[in-house]
Amino acid sequence: MVARTFPRARAFALLLSAGLLAAACQGPTVRTFDALSPVRIAVDDAKVEVPLGTTLGTVIQDRGLHATAGKLLSVSGAVLDRFADPGRILLDGRSRPAATLLVDGDRVSVVDGNDHVEGTSRVAVELARPRIGNPQRTLTTYPTTQVTVTGRVSGDVVSVTDVSHGPGKAPHSVALTFDDGPWPVDTRRIMAVLKRFHVPATFFMVGYLVERYPGVARAVAAAGYPVGDHSYDHPVSPALAEMSAEKVTGEITDAKDALKTVGIDPTLFRPPGGSYDDFVVQEARREGMRVVMWSVDPQDWRSGLTAKAVAKSVLSHVRPGSIILLHDGGGDAGHTIKALPAIIRGIRKRGLSFTTVPARPL
Repeated sequence: MVARTFPRARAFALLLSAGLLAAACQGPTVRTFDALSPVRIAVDDAKVEVPLGTTLGTVIQDRGLHATAGKLLSVSGAVLDRFADPGRILLDGRSRPAATLLVDGDRVSVVDGNDHVEGTSRVAVELARPRIGNPQRTLTTYPTTQVTVTGRVSGDVVSVTDVSHGPGKAPHSVALTFDDGPWPVDTRRIMAVLKRFHVPATFFMVGYLVERYPGVARAVAAAGYPVGDHSYDHPVSPALAEMSAEKVTGEITDAKDALKTVGIDPTLFRPPGGSYDDFVVQEARREGMRVVMWSVDPQDWRSGLTAKAVAKSVLSHVRPGSIILLHDGGGDAGHTIKALPAIIRGIRKRGLSFTTVPARPL
């Protein structure tokens, strides 16, 4: 039987024969491998010379080559498996046995393992009762499918999304909401009008203003008005949805913490300027809050408006189930306060009542 000779073995055999022949010609004092040239290889980007007969395993051991393992991460960033992708040490782009002899031109490469995030699973459940949306724009309730996305290995929740569909049912009521407080004078003046007309309302407060005027915030809550989170700094440029995930989280949680210091545990979140994306919705949900938008906006924050113009804008757009956006803070709310009695009377004249934004999904 004829033995097969592989290229690396053949090359080594030829070099060895040449060395022995040279040794025989030059006399017994010459060492066998002294006449042989070293093997020139590359280890990653470094050019290296090693003795003839060096194996891949020897280079790995002598040079302490080690591939860093890649981790399997959960959707929330936790490490599920530190050695999910162990990495590899390749010879000329391929995995080779440690005993492989190296020849000129060989390249040894250390390839680290890659981190991978687990896959996700999606479950859709039709809810038994109609509910308001999230984000919520009106008081109307809809048949709703709740879609939950979780990590396939960890089970961690990535997102919970309410998908409204079909015809909605609007209540015969509307909700007044006031943003950008607490404000030292105007918030109390608005509360006085609401009390005089026996009208409930919902306030969305800015965190740093709660810290500045805690007494006003406590007064609103003590009067029985629900209070929602309206971010900590009321960012406009960049808008909330354009900010980093870390800053979005801070805007939501810092305002919530400020409200808690005055005894308010918010379950509603209104993004400044209505700026939101899926991350904002999910981050608010993780903090136990639903995102609340609006359906009627007279832009009462603009300077130069009259009370008559504010009232006319509201009454021309209001419908059963409307959420009306007004402001008690952020500037002079004088025209809003003057317009409020006309708004209340006009809405009641249409047979509509007033309610607050529900603190929890229906």
